[in-house]
Formats: sequence, structure tokens, C-alpha cells
Amino acid sequence: PSLLAEANRLAAFHRERYRYRVNVIQTDQIYHEFGGGMADPAAMRDFVKMYYDRLPTDRPKYLLLFGAGSFDYKNRIPNNTNLVPVYQSPNALDPLISHVSDDFFGLLDDADDVALTSPPSLLDIGIGRIPAHNIAEAKVMVDKIIRYHRANALGDWRTNLVFVADDRDGNLHLNDAESMTAISNNTNPLFQPKKIYLDAYPQVSGSSGSRYPAVNDAIVNQLFNGALYYNYTGHGSYQRLAEEAVFSQDEVRRLRNADKLPLFLTATCDFAPHDDPTKTSLGDQVLMGNENGAIALMTTTRVVFAYSNRIMNENYLRIALKPDANGVYPTLGDAVRIAKNQTYQGFGDVLNNRKFTLLGDPAMRLGFPQYQIRLTKLNGNSLTNSDTLKALERYAFEGEIVNASGQIINDFNGQLTPVVYDKAQEVKTRGNDPASPVTSFLAQTNVLFKGNSTVANGKFQFSFVVPKDISYQSGKGRISLYAQNSSIDAAGVYTDLNIGGTAAAVNPDNVGPTIRAWLNDTLFRSGGLTNNTSVLLLDLFDQSGINTSGTGIGHDMVLVIDGDEKNSIALNAFYTAAPNSYQRGFVRFPMSVLSEGKHTLRIKAWDVVNNSSEMTITCWVGKSGQLQLAKVMNFPNPFRYTTTFSFEHNRPDKDLQVQIAVYNAQGRLVKQFNQQVRSSGTRNVQIQWNGADDQGKKLGSGTYFYRIIVQDNDEQAGTTGQLILF
Repeated sequence: PSLLAEANRLAAFHRERYRYRVNVIQTDQIYHEFGGGMADPAAMRDFVKMYYDRLPTDRPKYLLLFGAGSFDYKNRIPNNTNLVPVYQSPNALDPLISHVSDDFFGLLDDADDVALTSPPSLLDIGIGRIPAHNIAEAKVMVDKIIRYHRANALGDWRTNLVFVADDRDGNLHLNDAESMTAISNNTNPLFQPKKIYLDAYPQVSGSSGSRYPAVNDAIVNQLFNGALYYNYTGHGSYQRLAEEAVFSQDEVRRLRNADKLPLFLTATCDFAPHDDPTKTSLGDQVLMGNENGAIALMTTTRVVFAYSNRIMNENYLRIALKPDANGVYPTLGDAVRIAKNQTYQGFGDVLNNRKFTLLGDPAMRLGFPQYQIRLTKLNGNSLTNSDTLKALERYAFEGEIVNASGQIINDFNGQLTPVVYDKAQEVKTRGNDPASPVTSFLAQTNVLFKGNSTVANGKFQFSFVVPKDISYQSGKGRISLYAQNSSIDAAGVYTDLNIGGTAAAVNPDNVGPTIRAWLNDTLFRSGGLTNNTSVLLLDLFDQSGINTSGTGIGHDMVLVIDGDEKNSIALNAFYTAAPNSYQRGFVRFPMSVLSEGKHTLRIKAWDVVNNSSEMTITCWVGKSGQLQLAKVMNFPNPFRYTTTFSFEHNRPDKDLQVQIAVYNAQGRLVKQFNQQVRSSGTRNVQIQWNGADDQGKKLGSGTYFYRIIVQDNDEQAGTTGQLILF
């Protein structure tokens, strides 16, 4: 009952968005009618079965358990949160057999029995749980679900699938991840796998053991760019993923993906033991993160086994990534129900399957694109499988937005994001550990062009110059296509594209790109105050185009912090072209935590002809956790008619309360402003003054003093200044 308001809000959303018929039932009502007043999981199952039996032609499809459960039904432990009970296995002491499973509530046929393993009972309904412990957590989840369906959440991130593989164990986890990527490609080549395999990165040894800092950064950065799925295979626990802690609460705090929330599919041990109120698991933190983290988890609650995990993982991907004949993808609940039933029927490890659970809303769909995109022409001619893109040649593509029947959507007007990939390249692992023998895998990561073009009446065109840095062996590239308007999106892929060779004639170009740089927003000025997790913004232009291929040695677009060349950061994956231009583009890069003090940021970029340019900015990071002000001033100063107060702070994207008090030379208060401001960056220039007092009377010429106080919740900072009115 304590979460009823948020449950009703989510129900109202589903009625409006999906046209579902939704019933919200309080647990105490169920206990009274079916459990003799006792908080019994069987009472809840019997209640669901009543609906299932009484409506044979219109049976319920989804069950959302809205609230956390606990292994302690009798409330014997402090701070217990048994809001919506869970089913616990009778054997609770053996860590290999013990399990908590919401499958119990979905076994609704008369002969079904959760204890049966040969043959096992099958799920009759899609089940998910939002393990909120209080109304605040419930609100966070409902807010995330509603926001996930808004236009702000549209974007080409919806075609990315991230696969992370642990090291060691004879490359078991890498091989499993390779199996997953092959299944995703075979099931639906629309989606682009992004592979992050630990042993392909340098390993660092320290006092806390071996670590992969480049993997930590790669995961955070990829989630910043966005992914529909985040799929992890390997060792883990409720505190971290992998022995090297490539994903932990530190990474959760770094996430900035409010409008790009993935489904976390983790084939690892007890990532989210949601029935243990004595633990705040990593899964809980990812799911309940306010404006970051994940939209849902398909995850484990107890110790599991790698081979059995792979079977479940493979079945889930085959189901979840395959649309029906009308182009409609399964809901989260349908995907988990069908995948679990396939695993139950085709594989003997029933207990391992029970330990997988959906933490999220089973009735919602992930952000699968709804329409399709097809390319039709290259340089004015129909596409053929003999078409070849050559280095330093300019090409123009045309295409259209279509429905599942292949008909053009004539009223689709919006933006297209085409991404042209070079051929897949072989990547060798490093053999960082004795149990990680060197192996290789294919990765298609080199981007020749990422554009932004207009779609008008369902049709589009885009052009670009192929960089000099390509893999010159002939082979097949890939063009991923994504389009969106104000409410709906589309996606497509073209893989029958040859890439290789060089243009016969090349336009001369000896000038590198122009580069402009800021932090957080374009009001930033070099040397200014900033926060310790700033976003680097770049605006680049070159007449031939910007090189982001990553193929040529030393030709990456890079960021070097404080002269540390050894740890330079490649920015290629964060580049997007300006609308309808292959010559201009932008970068948004979330920097790792910067230490207190002054920092120098040097950016180097190349054009497609391999001319380079550099530029440098500096910034000052204040004391961590403290609200700080800098460069407080008004301009113009002196002034006659209007002046603007400006200040720098280290609280970007926060609502700040600002008070400015102006005093005359005798110390009397003549004007006071109280205003709430919000700036995407750290420099604020929003408050203007016309030189009048609080009664609107123009003040006389002279010197005045002002005090500015900025407040962020319970923190405040202030300083004083002087101005002249003439």
C-alpha cells in the first residue's frame, strides 16, 4: 500500500501508451481474500490464477510485482522490506541450490508445480518486479519508464548492443560472448555489436590486484553514447563485475545516460539478490539510479554456472531481437517468458534458469525502431553488389523510410544518422593471464563517416569523402542507418558494400581542421572554473571532412590531459557530423574524474587527407564536493543602461538559487535580486540589471557594491564586487 500512488501512475501510463487494461491490486487485499490475512506468496499466486482461470479467452499477459521482497517473511531482521513477497526455495542453505524466483507466480496451469524439474512446468505469463523499498525509489523507476518513452530518448544508440566478456578460464567467457554476437547478427543484423573483451585491453597491477582501467572507461563511455542492451558474460558478484572490478558502484556514479537507458543482461553470479535487505547490490544501484543506469535488468539472484548461463543468454537474444511479421518486437515480459520456457524445455538445468529474473516492467517494450530504412541509390545509380567505395573519393547515397510492407512513409520528416563502417578487422587478445591464451576475434569499429542528414517526405540523401585511412584490402563494409522525427524512429542496415582502393583524382588539401573547444557548454572560457566530471565539447570543420576511421597509426582524434601522451584518449567514437554536412561536426565526451587544481586539455584532429591541427584549453577544478564561485563580474562595467552579472561555478545542470544585493557607497541596500537559474555548463550570464532600485527608480551615477550568494540545496558560496553607474 505504501507504493500505491506510484503504481497507479504507472498503470495510467500503460493505459494511455499501450492501451492496456490494467488492474492495480494491493497486497493486503490479496492476503485477506487468499491467505487468511498472512503475507503468503501462495496467496498472490492463487490470486493471479483466479484471473487466469476465469478469463480463458482474455487471460492476463503480464504481472508486475511492484515492491521489494525479502527472504525474511517474519520480519525478524532490522530494516526488513517485505513489501511484495518472493518465493524462496525450500533448500535455503546450499548456495548452489538456493534460489529466489518470481517464476512461481507465473505457473498457472492446474498441474503446474515449481518443484517439478523433469519435465518442468512452463510460465504462462510474463513477470517482472520493480524492487522498490520505498516511495522515493518507486518514483525513480516510474519516472525512468515514462521518460524512456519520450522523444528525448530517441537516438541511434537504439541500434547498439554492448557485449562485455571476462578474461581467464581458457577464454570461456570471450567465446561465449562471441556466440552471443553471432546470434545477434544472425537473428537481426540491424543491430551493431560493440565488443569490450577484457583480455584485449592492457592489464594493470597494483595494491588491490589486477585492474583494467581502460575497460572501466570503455564501458562508461559506451553507455554514455548509449546502448539498447548491455550484455555481460563472466564472473561477478553483488558488488562488482569481474575480479578486476571493471564495473562497480564507482562506474555507476560516473554514468550519464538519462535518455539512453539499456537493458542489462548479466550472465554472472548474484548480480542482484533483490530479496536480501541487508545488501544494496550493484544491480539495485544500476536499476534505481536516478536519471542514469538501466531501464531494466535480466539478471541473476544467486550463484549460477557459465554453461547454463550461455544457454539462457542465447535463447533470450534469439527471442528479444526478432520482430514479428508486422515489425513489432516482443515486450520485456514476453521475451523473458518465451526464452525461459525454451530453456526449460531444451535444457536440464532448471535451477539455474530459476535464478534469472526480470527486474523491470514486463509490459513495456525496449526502444526498438518502428520503421525500416533502405538505401536505393549511389551517385544517382541503383545500388549493386559490385559498388566499391575508394579512399579520397566523394560519394552520395539516397534512400527512404518504409514500413514493414515496404511502403514509403511519405509523412516522415526528421533527421537521419548514417554510420559508414570500414571492413571488420582482426583483434588479438593480449594473454594477460596464464588462463587467457592469446586468441583473436573480428570487430567492426572503424567509422569512415557518421553523418546527420534531413529526411523529407520519407526520403533522404547524404554524401561524404572516404578517408585516406582505410583498410586497403577489398572487403565488405557496413552502413548503419537510423532516422527519427518528433515521435517515432526507423532503422536499417546495408552490408553489401565493397571498400578498397584509391580515387583516381584527388582534390588538393594541405590545411588541417579548425577546432573549437569548451567544457559543459559553449559559454565556457579557457582557464575557467569547472566541475570534476566535465563534458568536453568540440566543434570541428575541414573542407575535406574529419577523419574518425581509427585505421591510420597516430591519426585518431585524441585528447591529451596534462601532457600525458601515454594515456591519450581517442575521441573518434564521440564524433557526429553537423546537419547535412560532411565537413563540420561535433564531439561530446564525458571526461573521467579530474583532480582538484589546474588542468591542460590538448586536442588533436585530422582531416580525411591526413592533415592535422591542435588546440589547447585550460580549466580549474575546485575542491571536490564544495560549491565554489569564480570570475564574478558584471559587464559592461561601467554601464549606463543595462549590465549583466556573470559568474562561474562547479554545479552544471543544477537548479541554483542566486541572490544579488546591491548597496550604495553609504552601505544602504538599494536593489536585491532573488532568482533561480540553471545552466548546462559552469558559466552563468542570465541575470541583468537596468540600474533601477527596488521601486523601479533609476539610481544616480556613482560607485556601488554588490554581494552575490549562490545556493545549491544546503550549500552556499558568496563573494562581493564593485560596479559603476554613469
